[in-house]
Amino acid sequence: METIFDVPVLLRREIEALMIKPFLDEFEKELGKEKTNEIVERVVSEIAKQQGAEYAKMLGNNDLDALLQQEEAWTANDALAAENKVEDDHILNQTVKRCAYVDMYERIGMKELGYTLSCMRDEFFYSGFNPDMEMTRTKTLMTGGDCCDFCFKFPKRD
Repeated sequence: METIFDVPVLLRREIEALMIKPFLDEFEKELGKEKTNEIVERVVSEIAKQQGAEYAKMLGNNDLDALLQQEEAWTANDALAAENKVEDDHILNQTVKRCAYVDMYERIGMKELGYTLSCMRDEFFYSGFNPDMEMTRTKTLMTGGDCCDFCFKFPKRD
């Protein structure tokens, strides 16, 4: 391994969660739950956007093919069971039917933070990855949905 990007994301998220939990508990005692959550959401969104831009730079592109390539890190070690459907070379519909991130947050007793520490990142990650791409999602497994239903729309190529 040469960089953090060589570590599967599922393992990174577990390490991050276990590291941050004692800090969050102390911040919550001092600042309250609402203020702590505001800060966590702000920091996580900023980190995610920066990481999205770093991935695009590392891959040398931010198009649909690069998006599919970067997902290898998130799906490593059978972390996600997803079905991809590409439409018109600029739209990707993705349905995640099983998510080991949910299982991991439950196992370490941090399911209530799972959305903020993992799922919420997606919107910001992809805005950093490609600011011209639109990502939508109406439900997640982490919040009790029957799947995660992503739609990625890239600008049409001329």
